[in-house]
Amino acid sequence: MYHPHSRFPSALIVGVRKGGTRALLDAIALHPKVRIVRRETHFFDSNYSLGFDWYREQMPEVENEDEVVIEKTPAYFTNENVPKRVFEMDPNMKLILIVRHPVYRTVSDFTQVYYNKLEQNKTLPVLSLEAFRTNEAGIETINMEYKPMTNSLYDIHISKWLKYFKIENFLFVNGDVFRANPLHEVENTDQLATTSF
Repeated sequence: MYHPHSRFPSALIVGVRKGGTRALLDAIALHPKVRIVRRETHFFDSNYSLGFDWYREQMPEVENEDEVVIEKTPAYFTNENVPKRVFEMDPNMKLILIVRHPVYRTVSDFTQVYYNKLEQNKTLPVLSLEAFRTNEAGIETINMEYKPMTNSLYDIHISKWLKYFKIENFLFVNGDVFRANPLHEVENTDQLATTSF
């Protein structure tokens, strides 16, 4: 007889911020064999010092051995410490990455920052001034310190993950297709029920 208990996730939605991670998690949760963590734990980036016992306590109870636990924290994708920490916990972890066109994702991220500052009565940012810098030669370059821009430089971040995980560990979801036709992309995630991509 199997007794309900909490266990570590076998799959993580690692990003991207403003890519549709919440909608994807909710859609995947419709599968009867999937149990999800409702809130972002930020374990591998901000709460790692709280330890693995704390992390396990954040997980939902599973009723059957064949159920899959999925946690979502979009900040994982861009944090340089996270890939190694995840790998050390579980080198077979399945990783789900939903991406959108980088420009649309950047604008969405900027918009959220803008409205957060508006609500807090802070100085409002101007995208062109935040996202680009003019160097000494007078050439405009990407401001690599501006997160809404750098979060869209997927190649930089995925290369850090690929130092630890094989490409087979990843399930890539097209966030633009997901927004237009979620059923099509969710059908591609059915393989999560067996956690084999």
